[in-house]
Amino acid sequence: MSRLTMVPLGKEAMVRRRRTNILKISTFVALLFITLSAAWLLKGVVTSWFVKTIVDTEPARIGQLADTRELPGWLIRDEVIVNAPVTGRIEPLVEDYERVRLGTTVARVRTINPSGMDMGEWVEITSPRSGLVVYAVDGLEDIMSVRILEEREAHQISSLREKERRIEANQLIQQGQPLFKIINNLDKAHFLAHYKIQELGRALVPGARVTLALSPEGPTFSARVINVRGGDEAWVLLQLSNPSVDIMKERKVNFQLVDKIHRGIVLPTSALVEKDGQSGVLLSIKKRAQWRPVEVIAVIDKQMVVQGIDEGQLVVLNPQYIQEGQEIK
Repeated sequence: MSRLTMVPLGKEAMVRRRRTNILKISTFVALLFITLSAAWLLKGVVTSWFVKTIVDTEPARIGQLADTRELPGWLIRDEVIVNAPVTGRIEPLVEDYERVRLGTTVARVRTINPSGMDMGEWVEITSPRSGLVVYAVDGLEDIMSVRILEEREAHQISSLREKERRIEANQLIQQGQPLFKIINNLDKAHFLAHYKIQELGRALVPGARVTLALSPEGPTFSARVINVRGGDEAWVLLQLSNPSVDIMKERKVNFQLVDKIHRGIVLPTSALVEKDGQSGVLLSIKKRAQWRPVEVIAVIDKQMVVQGIDEGQLVVLNPQYIQEGQEIK
């Protein structure tokens, strides 16, 4: 049986092998360094892209929020119904909720014969007053008056319901049928509401002035209490001062009774960032996120009023996606 004999490597062979091993190790280290560097650079690029794409900023704006309580009810307006003078098909000539002057031709009716065929004669219908044209009636026009609390019992008022009937173009209408109404939007409107003192937090008394709004963000307007009927659970009639045209269009309105108004920079609560136990926000300054302390004056729903920053400064709205010092758009 043959025997293998280990022949010692020569000095040159050992040097070559050592160099080869060193070269392999160096190559591996270099490749590892390049890979890690590329990954680090790629992470930076991806992070920068993510921040610039996802992070939202908005200029700080001065506004207001209000502590409010709900006060839903009905709007009482000075309105006149116009009926069809003849039977026929109607053609509206002005837009719904468009303001017209006295004597403006609002619509016309093409008369028909007893068999229902168009006769071709047009009868114009003019506005009996200035105001907003509404091609619908709800059945409450003659009921909702400033004397409603004197003329009707509480249970009668509670049972009132809207029954809207809207007129469409080319609709067949009958003589005497309500076609549209004209709302005097320049006169003071009234508001009828039902409330419980326990829920409202206070009693409303005749002669008192209150502040109303459609939302905590405003805008607000004043009203005066005209009449109250009831005790712990009551009906109240308010006279509104300068309500907007949009409000005048509605019968049912969900007003907010304002208890207190807070003014300052209005931001979403999601913009708040706590740092060392202090409240603050991230601002975009020279395209980098910088934390600034703020004083939170009020929090209502998901909005807050703060002080400590200036109007126009760019505020980060979703700071969970960025850290202080990071580049930002």
